[in-house]
Amino acid sequence: MENSQRIPKKKALVTSKSKLKPNVMEKFIPYLFILPAMSFLVIFVLLPLLMSFFLSLTDWNLISSSFSWKGFDNYIRLFTDKTFWQVVGNTLIYGFISVTITVILATLLATMLDKKIRGINFLKGLIFLPYITPMVAVSVVWIWMFDQHFGLINWFLGLFGIDQVPWLTQSGWAMAAIIIMKIWKVVGYYTIILIAGLQNIPNDFYEAARTDGANERQIFFKITLPLLSPSLLFVMIVAIIASFQDFDQIYMMTQGGPADSTNMLIYYLYQFGFQFFEAGYASSVAVMLFITLFFITWLQTHFSKKWVHY
Repeated sequence: MENSQRIPKKKALVTSKSKLKPNVMEKFIPYLFILPAMSFLVIFVLLPLLMSFFLSLTDWNLISSSFSWKGFDNYIRLFTDKTFWQVVGNTLIYGFISVTITVILATLLATMLDKKIRGINFLKGLIFLPYITPMVAVSVVWIWMFDQHFGLINWFLGLFGIDQVPWLTQSGWAMAAIIIMKIWKVVGYYTIILIAGLQNIPNDFYEAARTDGANERQIFFKITLPLLSPSLLFVMIVAIIASFQDFDQIYMMTQGGPADSTNMLIYYLYQFGFQFFEAGYASSVAVMLFITLFFITWLQTHFSKKWVHY
């Protein structure tokens, strides 16, 4: 009797253990799937960020293998540098104006191109073409177009009796020039994204609105924009981050001039890191660039709750 009673207990114990192992493995399997992505983030995002912060506390010159500890001296120098604050202002102005105009134009273009007519795919490809064109090649063409004496733009303005504009040699005009080129370069990309967002809006909403007598203006502001708001939020976040990282056109067209009027945070970082070989100070600029982008992105997502409709 005793043996017959013990055998079921052993079987029950083995059964419980066999059930436990698959459950434990099932809990770890999802982590195995995200391990490659997490490894990528740690190696290429988190570690460089921590390294930049560490270097910002030193006076490393990018060449020597030795450096000395500076503490927060680089940040004190940063906050007391008038040029740095001018660069911050330039970056914010450039980002705000270029992103605002780009989003408005992309929304209008997406609305016009979201049609089922012959040749529409060709037009979509045409407006997307500038985005995939190399920035260096584009910058060379725009430098010629903005030339004060022989440029195509001033020639066109001259047809209307407008004097030659010093696009790349005067502070205000230089900023306008790189903003114009930036908008031309990226508006097609964001237009395609917004077209995809428009195509996800069910036609039932439009049919019901037209049945109720709504005009096109009411449909656009009451249906299209609210339902397109998630795509607009994505475009705004990506566009502002990209504008803070623009380097090629500034390097090719103005090199931050004239008089630092087009100098941006990313180019300011490049100057101190790779021209003046002050990697410690350049790292402090990189940290401030990250903090600025993080704060702006947080503001966008925080206030999006009031106007984004999912």
